[in-house]
Amino acid sequence: MTNTHDNRQTPIVRVRGVEKRYGDLHVLKGIDLDVYKGEVIVIVGSSGSGKTTFIRCINHLEKIQNGRIEVNGHLIGYREQNGRMVEDTERNIARQRCEVGMVFQLFHLFPHLTALENIIEAPVHVRKIGREEAIQTGRALLARVGLADKEDFYPSQLSGGQQQRVAIARALAMRPSVMLFDEPTSALDPEMIGEVLDVMKELAREGMTMIVVSHEMGFAREVANRVIMMHEGRIIEDEPPEVFFTAPKHERTAAFLSRVIGKRDH
Repeated sequence: MTNTHDNRQTPIVRVRGVEKRYGDLHVLKGIDLDVYKGEVIVIVGSSGSGKTTFIRCINHLEKIQNGRIEVNGHLIGYREQNGRMVEDTERNIARQRCEVGMVFQLFHLFPHLTALENIIEAPVHVRKIGREEAIQTGRALLARVGLADKEDFYPSQLSGGQQQRVAIARALAMRPSVMLFDEPTSALDPEMIGEVLDVMKELAREGMTMIVVSHEMGFAREVANRVIMMHEGRIIEDEPPEVFFTAPKHERTAAFLSRVIGKRDH
C-alpha cells in the first residue's frame, strides 16, 4: 500500500518534539510525526523502545513533559497560556478523546455490561447521542466486526478475539478521526489473532486513519502505508513497507527484523 497524501494536506495527527520521562527514565526523546487522513502507520520496535508510551500520549493517557500533539489541528491534553503549555480541563480532555479511538492489549470491557451495552455507554454519556440511535449504531458496529449475534453476551461469555472485536466496535462508536491500537493481538491465542487482524484490515480498506503498535509483521507488510521503527525513545526508521522490510537504512532495524521475521508472521 503506498502513501498517496498530498504534502499540502493538513495532517490528522501532528506530533512535534514530544518528550516523556518517568523520573530519571527518559522514555521519549523528541518524537516528530505527521499522520495523514487514511494512512495506516504501524510502529514496531523492541520491548522498552517507547512504542506504547508514545501512542498513550496521543490521547493523553500519558502526560508529556515537552513538545505538542495535535489531532485535527487541536492541541491534545494541553492549552497555551501566556506562551506556555498548561494541562487542559478534564472536560476538554474528555471531548478531545472523542476524536481518538483507543484499542488496548487487554480489551478493558466493562464486565457487568453486555457487548452492546459496552458499545453504547460512551456515545450516550459522553457524546450525548440518543439511546435508540446509539443502539442502532451499536448493532451495526457489532455486525461490522462479525458479532451481530453476540449483542446480549457478557465479556466473560466471549473469547478473547471476540472481546477485542467488541472493543474495536466500542472505539468506533465514538466516530473517531484516528484509531490507536496498542498491540491488539498480543494477549490473544494464536487462532484468534486472524479474526482481529481481519477487522483491522477491513477498517484500513474503508479509509480509517490508524496508528498500530504491533509485532504482526504480515499485517504491517500488507496494510501499512508506513512502518516506523522505534529504538530507545526515538524514531529511527519511517518507510513504506516495501522499503522497510527489504532495505532498512538503520542497522538496528535490520537486526530487529532478522530477530522477529518468522516468529510472529501471519
